[in-house]
Amino acid sequence: MDYFEAVREGKARVQKAVDLLQRTAGPSYPMLFLKIDNSAWTPVGEEMLYALVHGKQGTAAVSICDGEGNSKAMTPWIPTEKAEEHARSLGAAGLVKFDGVVRLPI
Repeated sequence: MDYFEAVREGKARVQKAVDLLQRTAGPSYPMLFLKIDNSAWTPVGEEMLYALVHGKQGTAAVSICDGEGNSKAMTPWIPTEKAEEHARSLGAAGLVKFDGVVRLPI
């Protein structure tokens, strides 16, 4: 797959993740279109898993990622309690929790 094909496919997958996260948690942002640590141009995976990413000073964000932890969408940093509430909502909606390391574009 060439770069432009991979980005086009990755953008479509990311948009689905952003839409899902916005319905549950409000404002959400696109993250990665392509997989990290891959020698070929590969779009992020189709899997829709959720993860809680802990920040500083009592904050956290909710991420939708693929099976390898590549973050496709993420909320802004919000109070941890609110992020946990959003994460529980995603779990109740049938998403599986990702327990590994979430890969972010930073």
